[in-house]
Amino acid sequence: MGFSTTDWVAFFIFGASALVGTFGKRLVRIIGLAVMPFAFAGLVLSLNHHGSTPGQGPITNNAPSNNTNSTNNTNNQSGGTNILNIIGPQELLFDAKIGAQLASKLPTGKSIEIMAVGSRSDWNIADQYAQYLKAKGFDVSFSRSSETVPPLDHKITIRDDSTTSPTVVIIAPSAL
Repeated sequence: MGFSTTDWVAFFIFGASALVGTFGKRLVRIIGLAVMPFAFAGLVLSLNHHGSTPGQGPITNNAPSNNTNSTNNTNNQSGGTNILNIIGPQELLFDAKIGAQLASKLPTGKSIEIMAVGSRSDWNIADQYAQYLKAKGFDVSFSRSSETVPPLDHKITIRDDSTTSPTVVIIAPSAL
């Protein structure tokens, strides 16, 4: 798993404050040493989201079922959010059954935007779902993001607002 942009910024600030605190003039050293604890705390917090290990086993992702690939659809009337809860391995991999479930939840005749969230490997998995939907006849566009705020707690989220187009499908294979 690679480092996110936030991780690199925290590394840079911590390293720069260490260098300035060591080699700078007196006032600059004081400022550098004063910044260092905050930079270290930011670095720890930034790296904290990488803390889940692949060997933790299955997660339930808030779905009330024990099936390997089941869905629990939640429809929020105000926002039009439909969540496809996936129960299974920690990281969502491409599965044609899940692709079929996803396709069955999407409106026909409306464009679909797949937003892939996570690392490059997560983007590749989301791209496989996009290709699957294209093969099923959906008009699909694709975008990528390394992270969202707040962090996603579902692997697949469908946001379908009847007043706007396209329908947004957020695929975050590594979401907890």
